Amino acid sequence: MKLFMKLGIAGGAMFAFGILIGFIIFPPFLKSQVKKQSSLKAGSELREMWTTLPFPLDFKVYLFNVTNPEEIAAGAKPIVKEVGPFFYDEYKNKVNLVDDEEDDTVEFSFQKTWYFNQAKSGPGLTEYTEIIFPHMLILGAVMTTLRTQPTMVGAVGKALDSVLHKPESVFMKTTPRELLWEGMLIDCTVKDGAGKALCKELRKDDSGLLKEGENYRIALFGHQNGTASRDRIKVKRGLKQILDVGVVQTFNNKTKLDTWVEKGNCNTLNGTDSTIFHPFLYDNEDIVSFSSDICRSVSARFQQKSSVGGIKTNRYTASLGDMSKDPEIKCLCPTEDTCLKKGLMDLFNCVKAPIVASLPHLYQVEKEYLSQVDGLHPNEHEHELFIEFEPFTGSPLSARNRLQFNMFIQNVTKFKLMKTFPSALMPLFWIEEGILLGDDILSQIKMVFTLMSVVSGMKWTMITLGLGLGGAAGGLFYKAQQNSQKLDITKIVTKSSQNGGEKQWPVNISTVQGATAQPHLDS
Repeated sequence: MKLFMKLGIAGGAMFAFGILIGFIIFPPFLKSQVKKQSSLKAGSELREMWTTLPFPLDFKVYLFNVTNPEEIAAGAKPIVKEVGPFFYDEYKNKVNLVDDEEDDTVEFSFQKTWYFNQAKSGPGLTEYTEIIFPHMLILGAVMTTLRTQPTMVGAVGKALDSVLHKPESVFMKTTPRELLWEGMLIDCTVKDGAGKALCKELRKDDSGLLKEGENYRIALFGHQNGTASRDRIKVKRGLKQILDVGVVQTFNNKTKLDTWVEKGNCNTLNGTDSTIFHPFLYDNEDIVSFSSDICRSVSARFQQKSSVGGIKTNRYTASLGDMSKDPEIKCLCPTEDTCLKKGLMDLFNCVKAPIVASLPHLYQVEKEYLSQVDGLHPNEHEHELFIEFEPFTGSPLSARNRLQFNMFIQNVTKFKLMKTFPSALMPLFWIEEGILLGDDILSQIKMVFTLMSVVSGMKWTMITLGLGLGGAAGGLFYKAQQNSQKLDITKIVTKSSQNGGEKQWPVNISTVQGATAQPHLDS
C-alpha cells in the first residue's frame, strides 16, 4: 500500500473518531449522566443530600437597636442602629417523606435547627448582648386591631396591660437569645376578662408561640427550632422529565394558594422548593422558587456571567418588585387603597401579623419610606439578594437570600403607649440565609468540567491531526499523479572523425541503433 493511502486512511479514521466521540457519543452520554444524577430518585446520592444537607447553611441575624425610644413615644423620627451579625449554623432538612411513583412526586415537611456560632458572629457580640427593641406582642396586637377592628383598640390595650403586667413602653430591653429563641412571657393565668379573652384568642392558633404550662412565650424563631413544620410540600422528582425536578405541585394538599385576592396569578404555585433546580440552564431563563415563608413565588433574573471557586457561573438577582405598578403582582395588594409601593410586600394575609417585608435597609424601596427613619444605609453589595448557578449541572454554588421585616407605627389615640407616636415604617430585623460550597464539593463539580476539557482536547486534536494527515495524503497523491504524466526524450548526436565537427544525423524512429562509429568496407 502506497504511503499516501496509509496517511489518508489514518487521517480519515482520526477525523471520523474525533467527530464521533466529540460530537455524537460523548455529549449525549454526559447529558444522560447529568440527568440521572440530577433527579430525586429514592436512594440516589443527590436525594440523600437534598433530604439531609450534610453541611449547615449560614444564617445571620441583624437586629435594629432603637436608640431613641423615649423621643419616639413623644413623636420624634425613629433612630436605629444595626447590631450584628448574630451567626447561626442552620441545618435545613426534609422529614416525613412520601413518594408517589405514578405521579413522580415526593412530599415532605421542612425541619430547621439552629446553633449559635460565636466565632463567626460580629466582634464582641453574644446571644446576651442587650438591645432596645419593640415588644412584638404589643406592637403586633395593636397594629392588627387597628387594621381589622379599630373600635376594639381600647379593649386590646386593657388585655395587654393584664397579660404583660402594665408595660411602661412599647420598647423593651432584651437580648437576641430572648428575642429569637426563648421568648417574652405572656401570662395567661390572669383572671380578668380582658386578659382571659386575649389568651383565648391566642389559643385558637398557637403554632407560632412557645407553650409554658398555661402561659405562652413569643419568640421570632423559637417555635420553629428543631420542630418539623406543619406545612406539607409536594414536588416533582424529575425521573420522567428532568426539567421538572423540584417543581412544586401542591402546598398543604392544594394546587394553589388561597392567600391573596382571586384576581391575578399570585396564588399560583410556580417554581421549585428553592433547594433544587434543573440542569441545563440558559442565560435568559428566570430562576423561580416558591417560598412558604412569604406565601409567594419569586423570580431571580440573569444579571451577568460570574465565577465561583474557578467554576464559571451565571449570577441571578431578585427583588420584591412593585405591586403598585406591576400588573403581574398587583394581586398581592390587600386593597387598591392600601397597596404598598416599590420594594415592599405586605405579609398580613400570609403570616396573620402586620409585618412588611423588604430587602435589608430598605434597599430598592421608595425613598419616602427610607426618609421616615434614620440609621439605614442601603447598598447593593451588602443587601442585594442573589444566587450563582453552574448552568450545565444546575448547581447553586453561592447564594445570599436576604429579607428584612418591618412594621408600620403611627399614633393610636386609644392606646396610651402610642398616643403620640410618629408615622413611620419601623425596621425590626433582617436575616441572611446563605451558602458558599466548600472546596470538597466544588472539586466534584470541577471533575465534570475536567472530563469535558479532556474530551474536548482529544476531539480537536484528533480532528486537527486527521485533517493534517488527510492534507499530507492529498499532497503525496497529487505529486504521484504529476510524475506519472511526464515524457522523457533522448537527443541523439554523432561526432565526425574527419573535421572534428559535429554532424547531425537524420533519425528514423524505426532504424535507431546503438552504433557509435561509421562502418567502412574492406578493399
